[in-house]
This record gives sequence, structure tokens and C-alpha cells, in this order.
Amino acid sequence: MRFPALLIVWALILSVVPATASHAVSQSVEANSSVAAKKNRGKACPTKNFWLGAGWGADRGRRSHAGMDMGGKRGTPIFAIETGRINRTKRQSNGALQIVMKGRSGSMYYYGHMDKVLVKGGQRVTKGQVIGRMGDSGSKGQVHLHFEYWKSGRESDAVNPIKLLKRICPSI
Repeated sequence: MRFPALLIVWALILSVVPATASHAVSQSVEANSSVAAKKNRGKACPTKNFWLGAGWGADRGRRSHAGMDMGGKRGTPIFAIETGRINRTKRQSNGALQIVMKGRSGSMYYYGHMDKVLVKGGQRVTKGQVIGRMGDSGSKGQVHLHFEYWKSGRESDAVNPIKLLKRICPSI
């Protein structure tokens, strides 16, 4: 009779341990998430499910690459990195669709090569709002988001965005 009692006690122990362990893990994830949220300073990653392509300074012939290419699947959502206003949207001379956005922080952001732009110049946007869809306009066959960070808020005053992206994108 002692053997069945031991089995019952052992089963009870095993049923409690995983629940306690998973609770500790979820607390740890929540704590890490809140730390990440503080580090983000109110910013959202500009896209999801991406890989990094050509980066800052890559040779582009007569110029250097002034942003970060974030490759992904056609139609992947592109997000407003922070709350702000759309400065303009247009099609560049090479055919690429672009969005230029000014954030509440005063910094500006350039998004390029979308298949679809879902906002208009002058429109207010909120952090994380879908503003476009990833594509290959202006670079046929290379589906990606070209992302620039104009920290000072002066147009075409790009800085390397990799530190910012590492802070706000969980997959880097």
C-alpha cells in the first residue's frame, strides 16, 4: 500500500514544479519586457520578421549607403517608429515609394522601397501604426525596407541607425 501513496505524492510534486517554473519564467519575461520598453523610449521597430541587408556605409558607386536595409517578405507591415507626423510621401525618380516622417522627439525617419504607402503628407501617426507595406519599388526583386535615421531632424542628415534598431527591434 505504500507504493501507490508514493506515486500520488510524486505526481503532486511534479504537477506543482512546472507551474512554479513557468510562473518564474513569465515574471522574468515581463521584467525584461518592461526594461526593454524603458530602453525604447517610446519607439517601435519599423518592421517585423526581417533580416539585415546592406548597412551603413556600403558602397553605392558615387555615394555611400546612408541607412539600413531590412529585408523581408512582400506585404510585411511597416510601422511608424514613434508618434509624430508624416512630412511627405512620394515616388522617387528611381520609382521607389518613400515616406518621410518627423517624430515627436524631433528626429526624422526615411522609409523607402514600399509596395504600398498607407498614409498621406501632413497626417498624424501614432507609434506602431502601420504606415506602409514592404516591397521592392525602385529595386525590383529586392524586397526590403530602406530605413534612415535623421537624428538631428535635419533632412538628409542621416546617422547610422544600427544602435537605434538594436535598442528597439527584438530580433537584432
